[in-house]
Amino acid sequence: MLISAINKGCHTVAALKAETKAGTGCGGCIPLVTQVLNAELAKQGIEVNHNLCEHFAYSRQELFHLIRVEGIKTFDELLEKHGKGYGCEVCKPTVGSLLASCWNEYILKPEHTPLQETNDNFLANIQKDGTYSIIPRSAGGEITPEGLVAVGRIAREYNLYTKITGSQRIGMFGAQKDDLPEIWRQLIEAGFETGHAYAKALRMAKTCVGSTWCRYGVGDSVGFGVELENRYKGIRTPHKMKFGVSGCTRECAEAQGKDVGIIATEKGWNLYVCGNGGMKPRHADLLAADLDRETLLKYLDRFMMFYIRTADKLTRTAPWLDNMEGGIDYLKRVIIDDKLGLNEHLEEELARLRAAFACEWTETVNSPAAQTRFRHFINSSQRDPNVQVVPEREQHRPATPYERIPVTLVEETYEPVDKHLQDDEILPATGVCALLGQQQVAVFRPYHDERVFALSNIDPFFNASVLSRGIIAEHEGDLWVASPLKKQRFRLRDGVCMEDESHSIAHFDARVKDGKVQLKA
Repeated sequence: MLISAINKGCHTVAALKAETKAGTGCGGCIPLVTQVLNAELAKQGIEVNHNLCEHFAYSRQELFHLIRVEGIKTFDELLEKHGKGYGCEVCKPTVGSLLASCWNEYILKPEHTPLQETNDNFLANIQKDGTYSIIPRSAGGEITPEGLVAVGRIAREYNLYTKITGSQRIGMFGAQKDDLPEIWRQLIEAGFETGHAYAKALRMAKTCVGSTWCRYGVGDSVGFGVELENRYKGIRTPHKMKFGVSGCTRECAEAQGKDVGIIATEKGWNLYVCGNGGMKPRHADLLAADLDRETLLKYLDRFMMFYIRTADKLTRTAPWLDNMEGGIDYLKRVIIDDKLGLNEHLEEELARLRAAFACEWTETVNSPAAQTRFRHFINSSQRDPNVQVVPEREQHRPATPYERIPVTLVEETYEPVDKHLQDDEILPATGVCALLGQQQVAVFRPYHDERVFALSNIDPFFNASVLSRGIIAEHEGDLWVASPLKKQRFRLRDGVCMEDESHSIAHFDARVKDGKVQLKA
C-alpha cells in the first residue's frame, strides 16, 4: 500500500498519512514509513528532501548550527532570517526543542509557549480524554516513605488513578488542566520536582538495587543512577532518552535495551549506547569497557551533546547510530579518540546546559501569570464537563463512548467572551477555550493583531475538549490547528479536517469589538 501510494505521487510523510492512514494510529510506525519513503524515492531516482518542512529549507542539524552560531533565541527571529511563512506543527516544536537544547530557557516564556509540543505545552502528558498524567521525578527509582505518603494523599484528594510506570516511577492519571498547578505546588512542597515525563529529554535512569543491598552486586547502581539522572535532567534531546544502570552482569536493570546502559564490572563500568525497546528492539553497543566514574561521565557528556547536534528530528539513538556511516566504530573514534576535534566544545556545551537547569514546575508555580493558561475556560471557572470517568478495580478510568453521558448543547447568538485580547492569557499564536452557553469553543489568535478564529473545542476522533491546546500551523496558505492528541488538522476558517472531511467540526463566526472577542454559532 505504501509503495503504491508513493508511486502515485505521495512523496512526503504527510501525504502518505493522508492517503494510506499509516502513522495515524499510535504513531510508532512513522520511522518505518519514513524509511520506506526514502528508499522508494531513491530507487526512483528522486532526490530525498531533508528539509524540515515547507517553512525551512534546512535539516534539523543545519538549523541547530544556525541557532548556535548566530545566537538566535526565538522562533520569529529564525523564521525571519532563514525561513518563510508562518510555521507549522512540524517546525514549531522542532525549533522549540532546538532552542531549549541550545539555551535551556524556561519553555513557557511567552515567546516559546506557541512552539511547544502537546505535552510540553502544559508540562504534563495529555491522555485520550484531555486530562493529564503527573509523574514527579524519583531519580534512580528511589522514593522516601514521606514521598509515598505525599503522593498517596494528593492522588486521593484529586481522585487520580495511580500506577507504577515502566520507568520505576509513580504515575498519577486523570488530572484536569485546572488542577495541575495546585497539584504540583503540593508535590514541590513535599520535595519533588518535575520528572520531565512530558519532554523529549532524559526520562529516567532505571536501576537495580546494586551492591548496596544485593549479594551479587559489584557496583552501586542506584547511587550512580541517581547521579546520572540528576546530571542530565531537563536537557532537551532530539527524542526521549532512557538510561539503565545494573550493578552486575545479571543485568536486572535491562541496561542494554536503553539509549544509555551502564553495567558494573569488577574493574569499573561498561558503557553501552543506542539500545532500544519498542517496535524495533535493538541491543545496545559497547562503547567502552571497565571505565572509572570520571572517564565514563566525560564520554557520556560527549555522547549526549554529539547526539543533540547531529540527529534528525524525532530520531531515537538506535536509528541515529544505525544510519551513521561507520556505525559504532566511527562513534568510538569521535567520542574516545576525538576524531573531529570537538570533544572540548561538546563538554563545555553540555556543562552550560546543566548549569541552566531549573525545575519548570517550580517556575510555573511561582508565576501567577503562567498559571492563568491552565484554566480550562478563559471566561468561566467551570470545569470541563466532557471529562467523564467510571470505576474500575477500586480506582477509575476514562469512560468509553458507550458509557458516556451526552453533554447538552444549545443554540446561541452573538455573545461576548469576557476577556481582553491584550491580556497575556491570550498569547499570539495560541488558542484558548471559551464557554458559549453550553458549548465549548476554541478561540485562536494566530497573530499579534485582533484577527481571531473559532472552532468547536471537541476533537471528533476522541470526543475530548482539547483543540484549543493545539499548535496553529500554516499549510499552502491556509491556517490550521493540529489536534494535540494525534495531530489531525482542522482549518481555522471553516473547520474542515485535512485528513478526513467526514470528521470536520463546527465553525463559529468570530470578531473583536471593544477589545473583546464575540462569537456567533
